[in-house]
Amino acid sequence: MNTEVAQCVEQITTALETLSALFEDPSRLEFEDIHKDMELLEAQFKQKATIDAAFAFIAERDQAGRTVGANYANAYLQQCLDLSKGEAYNRLQRGRLLFAPPEPPPSPPPPADEDAEDLFSGADSHAGAGPDSGPDASRQQQEEEQRQQQSDARKHAAQVSAEKQDIIRRELDKLLKAAAGDRARIHADAMREALSRSPEDLRIYVRKAVEAANRKHAPRTNPNAGHENRGIAIGRRKADGTVDIHINTTAGHAALIKAHLDQGLAPNSNLPKELQGEIDPRTPRQRRYDQFFAIFRQYEQEYQEEHNGAASVVIAVTLDDLADGDAVMLYGTNVGLEVDCFDLVRLGMDGTTDFVLQVDGVTSVPLWLGQSNRIASIAQRIAMFAVQGVCSWLGCTAAMSECEAHHILAWIKGGRTDIENLTGLCREHHRCNNDHRDGSFNKGYMDFDPQTGRSGYRKRPSDPLRFNQSVPATQSAVSRIYAAKGRCDCARTGMPDPAFHPRV
Repeated sequence: MNTEVAQCVEQITTALETLSALFEDPSRLEFEDIHKDMELLEAQFKQKATIDAAFAFIAERDQAGRTVGANYANAYLQQCLDLSKGEAYNRLQRGRLLFAPPEPPPSPPPPADEDAEDLFSGADSHAGAGPDSGPDASRQQQEEEQRQQQSDARKHAAQVSAEKQDIIRRELDKLLKAAAGDRARIHADAMREALSRSPEDLRIYVRKAVEAANRKHAPRTNPNAGHENRGIAIGRRKADGTVDIHINTTAGHAALIKAHLDQGLAPNSNLPKELQGEIDPRTPRQRRYDQFFAIFRQYEQEYQEEHNGAASVVIAVTLDDLADGDAVMLYGTNVGLEVDCFDLVRLGMDGTTDFVLQVDGVTSVPLWLGQSNRIASIAQRIAMFAVQGVCSWLGCTAAMSECEAHHILAWIKGGRTDIENLTGLCREHHRCNNDHRDGSFNKGYMDFDPQTGRSGYRKRPSDPLRFNQSVPATQSAVSRIYAAKGRCDCARTGMPDPAFHPRV
């Protein structure tokens, strides 16, 4: 079987290389001559979506994450197949839908009082009931129906593009837990409908089917159905400088939010006295927004006073940034969103005096806290952000606000809570780190370079340190200083860098 797969891959590779060479110069090709062939090729490539899903299922089943020193198969798909997190998730989910055992139907509810009376109503009450008419038989029948539905979905999968399969998967993710028993049925119906519907129409079809399934369980039979789907999603910065934030909440919480926001609908609400006038030029949406942000400001101020720090936005700015900055320059933040100078003013950074760290050869922050303190301080977290920008694992772009402070030499092995023994790792990669450094489960570990002050990754003690070279990592304050000045000569001289070792 392995040989057969290898032969097929070799043939496809050869054919694609030939096609690629033919298309290097499109001027030599005419649409009328090739469009039928390209349509046939596109139709055949629909089968790859199912192959991808099957391989993802195999990778998860056989714990492929261990081959790259990780806990889960998505890491393997990202590293070895060069997939994004989203695409790795898509393939894993499609693999589960097509090949994993369907989710079992929900357990039947306990018998009502009248049913309980029937249990004692006499021997004749179930006289006509056979051995296969109980709840177990019904459950077995449901499971068999789900397996058949899954089989039907696989029959159509080879004719459904990856785009359409992803549309179906995304809508199925919106099923409530209580409606999980309908997943196989809706998936089979959707895969059949995908043969004749456009992607946009297919999305509407599946969405309505999911809503119908959810409606059976909410709110009468499942009062917490909406609460199970609560969430907030924060997008990326758009060209106009705005960011979309999507909030999915219950009606009760929505009512509470609206009650607070409506407090700011009055003209001149949340405006400085000097800007208040007879006519408030803001729209109702803008007034609600200003009220929303005012609530956040109040919470942050109170939390700061009580806890000596809050979930604040930290901005990495070098002296060169301040000297060369203009209205369009963007600054990285600890939450992964870039802001401009106008954002700095809106955030109140124009009059701030609480800069904790300077990274340009001078610092007064007490970063060396000693072994008695296991938890990293706010100052240390800010310092880590200035140095690394994002999670320090190879290729990771997780924002520093999503990272945990990791002891390079584990705390249980005597590692100190000093800045040179700390690095930020996201939750996923923190769990992938091998604290024992013994190569178990093919896992590597983070280590410290005393010459440059950077933390890097090793698979084994004999391996050279490898550093995160993702775009956000190279845009950290310290990385930009090195790139601009070429100041670090530590690798050649062996002397510690004064930016990381100001006491030397």
